[in-house]
Amino acid sequence: MKTFLRHVWVVLRYELADAVRSRRVVILLLLYLAGAMLTCNGFISAMHKLETQLADTLALPASSSAGAVTDALWRSKTFRRMVIGLVGNKEIALEILSVPPIAVIYGWLAFTFTPVLVMLSAAGRIAEEVSSGSVRYVLTRTSRPAWCLGKFMGQACEVLLALMLSAIGTWCLARFRMASAGDLETARWMVLYGWKAWIYSLAFIGLALGISQSVRSPYHAMGLGLVVLIVMGVLSVMARHFAGEGWRQLWQIADFIFPINQKMNLWRLQPAYVLNGSLYLVALGMAYLFAGYAVFSKRGG
Repeated sequence: MKTFLRHVWVVLRYELADAVRSRRVVILLLLYLAGAMLTCNGFISAMHKLETQLADTLALPASSSAGAVTDALWRSKTFRRMVIGLVGNKEIALEILSVPPIAVIYGWLAFTFTPVLVMLSAAGRIAEEVSSGSVRYVLTRTSRPAWCLGKFMGQACEVLLALMLSAIGTWCLARFRMASAGDLETARWMVLYGWKAWIYSLAFIGLALGISQSVRSPYHAMGLGLVVLIVMGVLSVMARHFAGEGWRQLWQIADFIFPINQKMNLWRLQPAYVLNGSLYLVALGMAYLFAGYAVFSKRGG
């Protein structure tokens, strides 16, 4: 067991070193940081423009920074009822409404786009070494399970770093552009959502590497991964719509095999829900990873 863990650690270090050497990690960090900051900046700009127009209509002095009207809207009863209707669960909606608005926006961005970025960055990692033949030299020094698990942990570390950097960068942007986003409480919520999005990403990292073990071309793996994401999203929506009694209970299988359906647990503030969702997502990621390994182990490098 000690030898296995040591091999996993060596593969993990090599994966991170290779990411730095090839500048892949730099590209990943820039994608996460630029995507989060540009999208949040667009949201803040649109919000400020709306607040300025509202101030002109009411003949009120315009504010130099955004956020004042948004904070009032966030606390209004009408807006809360609308959010409860959209979420479909009053308890979850009220928990979300207790969080600063810009942190919720960042959380939504992180949960929505992280699976896509994971597929773009991780789906080709094993397939490219198989296609180049370099995997033959690696597997003479370690076992396939240790190599695959080390790859998984290396990708997980890269995504964690990217999400934490994007959370901090987005907070710094909001701190200068919004009246109410400069406190450390908002920063704490953004980092927390970044952490939760990372836990969510673990299932997709397992899925990406599982697909990567099943094909030989990194481009095919990337394309297949994006297709699988789209299919998962469509089937999850269909499952929520068509699930019911009798044979329609089969749609509930989607709740067990798709990570998308565990996302709502991570939005909760109660630790029991978060822990339950986190453990399930990690287990699902491992299931995806070793489902691909079942294919990978039966063919030559």
